[in-house]
Amino acid sequence: MNTHTALPPQIEAWARDVISQDVDKIMSHYADEIRAFDAVGELEFKDRDNYRAHWQRCLAHCTMTKFEIDRVKMEVSGDLAVCSFLNHCGGKDENGNEGSSWMRATQIYKNTGGGWRIIHEHFSLPMSMETCQLQMDLVPQD
Repeated sequence: MNTHTALPPQIEAWARDVISQDVDKIMSHYADEIRAFDAVGELEFKDRDNYRAHWQRCLAHCTMTKFEIDRVKMEVSGDLAVCSFLNHCGGKDENGNEGSSWMRATQIYKNTGGGWRIIHEHFSLPMSMETCQLQMDLVPQD
């Protein structure tokens, strides 16, 4: 998953569950009041049920073959933690075509007493200002 350093336990568990493609396991990491901005789909997702439906649509669209997390930075203060990372995600579509790209991600966790849950998530893809095209071929630079 991560080629440079060990992942924080919450991120490692979330990534493992995403790789499993089990929506119930994936959703166990999110708070009921999740607000999310994904790189695909709606402009924003405002609650757990809406975001669950989005995960189901995404996972039905492709079979995940790649899910790597790198360049993790996490800051914790009290009952909040902010985590940012690069995510290399890819899969095969219904025709067997494989594609992947690096994305940027930010997650905000809150310790609710029942454990750390994601209350905000944001994925984005870089875009060229000159061409207004997504830059799906970028890779992390050391």
